[in-house]
Amino acid sequence: MRKLTFHRYLERYVRSLSFGKTNSITKLVKEVPDNPRLKEPLFLFALSFKKVNLLLKASEGCSVCSDYLELANNFNWDDLIKLLEENDMKLNHRYRKVYRSYLSRRNRPDTDNDTRRLMHKKIRKLQEEKGISNYRVYTDLKLNPGNANAFLKNADIARTNMKTTERILEYLESA
Repeated sequence: MRKLTFHRYLERYVRSLSFGKTNSITKLVKEVPDNPRLKEPLFLFALSFKKVNLLLKASEGCSVCSDYLELANNFNWDDLIKLLEENDMKLNHRYRKVYRSYLSRRNRPDTDNDTRRLMHKKIRKLQEEKGISNYRVYTDLKLNPGNANAFLKNADIARTNMKTTERILEYLESA
């Protein structure tokens, strides 16, 4: 699976925030007064896709969007990314928050893998303490025996998802 890029994240994020589930900049600008959470991601989205001129034209006269012109004059995409990566205080905290959300989303698979590794250690410890076999775990939880054994015996975290790992842990904690 490819890593999520900031461009694609912004595209999806703006669409998810939009009332109309759209990426049309003109429609999105009209939503900003009623949907203030859209303001910062919309600017980043327009800058990312080189549509700042369209954003500025569509936001003329919009009081909520008044700082778009100032940002457009002061930053290009590469400079803005650098400031976001450095968490520079020159930028409004809401812009930095959008970038932190992106990083969190982009790194979620790695974080989930680390969490499952830790959960596996706890699962193995509980199995030893309580004397519960792999067979009992996958039979009682109606799991695929091959995947469950690969996870339980060999710590193959790719063979279970987070939900299944949580189910196994909960089962052993309650046993």
